[in-house]
Amino acid sequence: RPPRPRAVGAAGAGAAGAAFAHLSSTGTVTTSGSFAGVPLRVSAPACISSRTTASSTHGGGGGGGGGLSLSMKVRVAIIGLPNVGKSALFNALSRRSDLAKSSNFPFCTIDPNVAPVAVPDPYLPRLSAMTTTAARRDRRCVPATIEFVDVAGLVRGASRGEGLGNRFLAVVRECDAVCHVVRCHDDSNVVHVDGRVDPVEDAEVVNLELVLADLAHVERRLEKTTCVGEEREALTMIREALEGGRPARTAALNPVRSKSVRGMGLLTLKPALYAFNVDEVDFLLGRRDAAIAAEGCLRRIRHRDPDAADGFVLVSAKLEAEISELDEIARRERLIDLVGGGAEEEEDDDEDTLDPSVMSWEVLPAAVMKLLGLGVAYTGPGVPPERSRTSRAHLFSASPSASAAAGSGSGSGSSAEDAAPSFTAIDLAGRIHGDISRGFLRAEVVSASDLLRYESFGDAKDGGAVRTEGKEYPVTHGDVVLIKWK
Repeated sequence: RPPRPRAVGAAGAGAAGAAFAHLSSTGTVTTSGSFAGVPLRVSAPACISSRTTASSTHGGGGGGGGGLSLSMKVRVAIIGLPNVGKSALFNALSRRSDLAKSSNFPFCTIDPNVAPVAVPDPYLPRLSAMTTTAARRDRRCVPATIEFVDVAGLVRGASRGEGLGNRFLAVVRECDAVCHVVRCHDDSNVVHVDGRVDPVEDAEVVNLELVLADLAHVERRLEKTTCVGEEREALTMIREALEGGRPARTAALNPVRSKSVRGMGLLTLKPALYAFNVDEVDFLLGRRDAAIAAEGCLRRIRHRDPDAADGFVLVSAKLEAEISELDEIARRERLIDLVGGGAEEEEDDDEDTLDPSVMSWEVLPAAVMKLLGLGVAYTGPGVPPERSRTSRAHLFSASPSASAAAGSGSGSGSSAEDAAPSFTAIDLAGRIHGDISRGFLRAEVVSASDLLRYESFGDAKDGGAVRTEGKEYPVTHGDVVLIKWK
């Protein structure tokens, strides 16, 4: 008698249940950490990383081919001058004030600190609750995570060995994007390496050092006799851009040339997100004016791609590090104490004054997802509790164009045929387990927003909200997919 079809969840290798996905395109990562005190290990994608397997299609990797990587992490390097608030921001993101040492002297950070940060997710807790009442208390939520890396400060002349030099840049080369922290406030208790605070000049110093580091890296490679063909042509174009003080991503490489140099992990090929570190007053009471000033600073910064969609966010690293470990009620009381009697009036003018969604641990992961074109996938809701009680979120590359813009093309030419392939239902099955991919029968698909209108997946199916798709179905952002396999 043939085996009965089974639904599979993502609770573990070979686990039976149901697989859900709210997602889009290519790339995968495995990250570990904890969420609400529960250990987790999450599969998620990566774009543009230099840490790839031979099957990776993302930039910075050393392999070729058109498959999907299954062993990458989404990592973001926090860079900037010393004493601009990098470690404080890292502590705020990790919600632990003691994780990275933050002191009033340069280079208090030597070895890089790494912490997974949960991606804000309004759907995951509600999807996790879609089970029987008896088993609901045993459900677990495992969020998607992005790893943030706190690296040592970079000073003027680092390319010539000043400060700690640029030895830590090897860590940055392994990341998918950079978060450039820029100090925008004076504080007599915190020294500045140049003696004065100038956000534009400070950002230019770091950008120039990244350009010089890439230029030295490119020139060393061009000296090798093994550098031939498309790679040599690509590096020649990149060298011309770098010598003009422009980042490598302005070289306008086609997909073939981008692929030929992605293994070098060039720093100025990576997308950049600027975090303007303001004081408590600007962060709480003057956000609009601070955002306008930050946007003006961004436009004046040199040694960046003026045509690139470099994003920026406002942070107050010291304040956020202090309140990051407080619960929501205590945090709000602390903020009310800081803004004083004008809190209510200010809230009328600016709804974000005490909104927890403006905090860096909410804003930065969302900004990174937008910068890298990432989507979120869900697995686990609706699985019978005797098979799986874990609801899990995953990250993956949802925007092929975003990867291409960062130098992660594959194939030849620049036609649509060379774009990164879309993430399909069979790819989702393979991410969970190879046996599920080989035994794939069909995918039952419904959007997360539509599913949440019902009490359960079965009710959504009875209501006609669920449709049946095949293995080549391109999963889109917002899909929830139940995979049937044998």
